[in-house]
Amino acid sequence: MANAKSPVEVVKEIWNSEVMDEEKWAQNSKALRAVGLFAVSVLLMRNFGDLMAI
Repeated sequence: MANAKSPVEVVKEIWNSEVMDEEKWAQNSKALRAVGLFAVSVLLMRNFGDLMAI
């Protein structure tokens, strides 16, 4: 256990590698936008889907 890292340090490393790197952040933001759009569309269809029926 010579190099045991605290959970806070692990989260900081992940944050710096995924968010602060511009190339990775570009991909992550596209994925985040797609997941958000999907979630909103599911919620809209669940709540207002009967109004869209013909």
